[in-house]
Amino acid sequence: MATNHYFNLYGSKPEQRIIEDLIVESIKIMGTDVYYLPNDNDQARDLLYGEDPVKKFKAAFAIEIYPSNVTEYSGEKEFFSKFGLEIRNQVSVIMSKRSFSHRVPQDTFTRPREGDLIYIPFLNGTGELYEIKFTNQTKDYFMLGRKVPYFYELELEKFKYSQEFIQTGDTEVDSIVADVGYTLNFMVELGGLSGILDYSFGEIVFQSPDLTLANATATAIVQSWSQPNNILSVTNIFGDFVTDNLIIGQDSNAQYNLVYYDTLNPNNKEQYDNEYIANSASIIIDTSENNPLGSL
Repeated sequence: MATNHYFNLYGSKPEQRIIEDLIVESIKIMGTDVYYLPNDNDQARDLLYGEDPVKKFKAAFAIEIYPSNVTEYSGEKEFFSKFGLEIRNQVSVIMSKRSFSHRVPQDTFTRPREGDLIYIPFLNGTGELYEIKFTNQTKDYFMLGRKVPYFYELELEKFKYSQEFIQTGDTEVDSIVADVGYTLNFMVELGGLSGILDYSFGEIVFQSPDLTLANATATAIVQSWSQPNNILSVTNIFGDFVTDNLIIGQDSNAQYNLVYYDTLNPNNKEQYDNEYIANSASIIIDTSENNPLGSL
């Protein structure tokens, strides 16, 4: 039996556009504004083991989404594993295909990808980063015969920061690195031949025997610089910084001599137990002996 072509408009372009218009309008009315952070370092995508050794997020695109679950987090939430307490809060959000195509360069990113980040400003008052775990492209199930999805349903999980490079140019997003990342405070004093210059936010600082970045023995990213106090805060630290050596800014050419820093007492010391564990262990174990756990 043939279908009625007057009512059955399966595959009709005008009907498809109406559905898409309604979806986009609904998200704009009832949704919220977020930022989409794509991973710019495609070379870091390990297709064999599924790992991303060095993720780099250098752009943040404003886009609107609609939270599918608005009452509470989904997923496994808080639970104890063999690694201790783990928090796996998950949320599902709806993102319009049209909005994504208009806001994000399509020559590079054709859809929201697993491993990319979503920054949601209103969560916990200061905003939070979530990682895309799965992008569902068939939630609408080819409604009215359209092969391209009207929207994406993104499965997000609370992002666990582990020294990824985040420098999007948006102060609100980039400040998360200094808040949750491993940040060291370097006490410095004026040195070198550059004179009094200021380190620039987000620039690479390094130590090198020949004062060049190519032969650097240690590098880091500047998060803040307090010139009156001569305190330089850095993250994304590679290598070991040595006292009584110059720390050079790649862009600013600021050159200050490193005086002191404490690896056990970083900037966000309330998040770490390094110093507490070291002090507690020194009461029990005498590390001055060759074999502190034995009698030899």
